[in-house]
Amino acid sequence: MTIIFKHIINEKLELRLLEARHAEAVYEVIEMNRGYLSEWFPWVPNTKNAEHTKTFIENELRRFAHNNGVSTGIFYENKYIGNISIHEINWNSKLSSIGYWISSEYQGLGIVTTCCRELLNYAFETLGLNKIEIRARTDNVRSSAIPIRLGFKQEGILRQVDYNNDRYYDHVVYGLLKDEWRGK
Repeated sequence: MTIIFKHIINEKLELRLLEARHAEAVYEVIEMNRGYLSEWFPWVPNTKNAEHTKTFIENELRRFAHNNGVSTGIFYENKYIGNISIHEINWNSKLSSIGYWISSEYQGLGIVTTCCRELLNYAFETLGLNKIEIRARTDNVRSSAIPIRLGFKQEGILRQVDYNNDRYYDHVVYGLLKDEWRGK
């Protein structure tokens, strides 16, 4: 088995570029966390089987091949537990955003913060981006804690930009500039 892209963070944690062969494992984690994830993400109800997940992975691989961001699986002790991505890149402004989710049983261990730190290093040092944003629903305290912990500044509130479970939600936008990044 050849792994296209793998970034080892420590002895337990790594990021891997998702491949079609991961579709079943990704879908299983989504399915196990469906109730929890559905509360926060409007894409969850449309993820109905591993084939849907495979299509997502294939689309993300095409985006990566076109140098327009990267979606990686979070693997803890060699087990897929969530996802973290650099979204589409505005190369003119050297701007992108990071998005993430993790299985509920692995929350509170600092895994997402650690993975964000690695993606920030990649975004600023390798890709040469100038700014990264993280957006979170205003009612998602756990998700908002991550950019705050990493030194992001709150830049504003986007009103009713998220529609999920028959309701609109506001997002808080956090931004971090390359010259503000403290690094590792």
